[in-house]
Amino acid sequence: MLSRPAAVVAAAFALLTAPAAGSADLQRAREKKPRDAYRGEDQAALSRVLNEHMKRAEGRVRACTEWAPPELQDFMASMVGQRSDEMQEIYRNAKDRRSMKFDNLEDYRAHWEELNGASGRYPHLLEPQRESHCRQAVMWWVHHLTEDRRVALRAQNTTVPLLPEGPKRQCGQGLGEDERRACVGINEPNSCDWCHSTQAKHDAGVPGTSPPNALDPAFHGKGPDDGNPHGWDRKRRCDQDQLPPCQMCEGIGGRAWSDKNEDIEITPCTPVATPDKVDKSTVAPPLYPKKFTVRRKDGQQGGYSDTLIGWKTDPFCFGFFPQNDSIKPLCYRSQDAYVKYYDIEREAARTDYNVRLTGAFSKAPNITATILMVNETMWVQNHLWAVDQCICTNPSGNHCTTPPCKSYVWNWDTFKSAQYLGRESIGAEWIQNSGTGNASKMMELDHFIMWSHHVWTDPVSRRPTRMWKPFNGLQVYDPEAWTDDITDPSVFESPPPLCKKGGAKIRIHCDDDGHYKEGKHEGMEHLQSLMDYWQKAETAIVV
Repeated sequence: MLSRPAAVVAAAFALLTAPAAGSADLQRAREKKPRDAYRGEDQAALSRVLNEHMKRAEGRVRACTEWAPPELQDFMASMVGQRSDEMQEIYRNAKDRRSMKFDNLEDYRAHWEELNGASGRYPHLLEPQRESHCRQAVMWWVHHLTEDRRVALRAQNTTVPLLPEGPKRQCGQGLGEDERRACVGINEPNSCDWCHSTQAKHDAGVPGTSPPNALDPAFHGKGPDDGNPHGWDRKRRCDQDQLPPCQMCEGIGGRAWSDKNEDIEITPCTPVATPDKVDKSTVAPPLYPKKFTVRRKDGQQGGYSDTLIGWKTDPFCFGFFPQNDSIKPLCYRSQDAYVKYYDIEREAARTDYNVRLTGAFSKAPNITATILMVNETMWVQNHLWAVDQCICTNPSGNHCTTPPCKSYVWNWDTFKSAQYLGRESIGAEWIQNSGTGNASKMMELDHFIMWSHHVWTDPVSRRPTRMWKPFNGLQVYDPEAWTDDITDPSVFESPPPLCKKGGAKIRIHCDDDGHYKEGKHEGMEHLQSLMDYWQKAETAIVV
């Protein structure tokens, strides 16, 4: 039986025929990137921003906490038959996350009944379920109803839920399969936490700190998870949960330099043997040592190299960090490292780079950079020729859905559940003075996939050699450069002296003690002077 508010909505729907989507509705459906006015620094801020828009647009709204899950289910049930088929078709064809999961009300009712049963047996699931329903209900109201439909419903005094604004409670305590299934859809938006939770929580099996199985029927054919907004082909991007399933030499990537599908140097690849034809004893699992140093024996740069890809957060791409989708414009930076350190017991990692800049500084000489992460804070330290810069960062800030958020270095066994695709002859970029593309060093490596991550291990050194994630980057390790130790633990000193008051002339998001402080900047005039200088130099060269 429908609750009273939902019955009013259903009655209103019954009086109306579903109007066709107008051009503005269809245009909005095709836009995957929200406008600036509809964004926030994190999930909580975003919810507050969107709720303000909802309050201005709707005559009657109720806070999420004032709805019971069955009421929200009835509200959504009233919309299923009134959605715009044209808008749903756009979402489905684009594999957009706004696409409705089921095509009919019966399937949704069965799904909700399963959730209700689980939350009845496990009361701690009630709040995550309520919040998930509120988000879904608002999304359907905004993105699946035409504006004409919403106008008509407003005239019927329809009450609409608001988004939850507080911290979202953790879903699940590892109490059973039905609890796990109920939490699958709730934990999925926090996919960075699968790999970047603390190792202790990961080892303890805390829900949400390990990746679910992408081959689970619940995910079958749902990828790419962010809808692949840049239209990358299957060489550049192939996710484990998409159809048809990824094969050898798909999702291999290469050196990329922009969001355009063609702006990438795809590495050469030829299948060697399918999993059933490979001696399993020769296949190295995709695991990191718990402590390591990667540095060429001759001391030259290139023991580790990468193309870093992440959301563009500043006009120069000085300080950016990989996130868990490709929705926003991305920064690309290829760089060689002199050394890379990792110690999971310290929850710490550090890489010392030689960096070739792009954009306004493309004519400038290379810079050196050190990226240090200890616990939940990252420090990006750049030597900009004559001036030092430090950017203090909170890596979790851009994907946060359960504030306050913390992101840590990757788990040493992040990829232990990865699917083995087979052995390939593939180009490993930059290794031992090689180049990229057809100039890469050809090696026989074993290819693993986990969601959008692709990992290759070397059967000879039995170490990870190449990694690719299309919106995080390319990582390549020289198999001869590994040492399972760190001789100088002071490399992880934090906060770094350069990031404290009196250190670098340019300090961004840093307090006086070198800790992350949103919006606290110092010396930005020096950065502007550098930009002006190199822009003039570039103009002089062109002239």
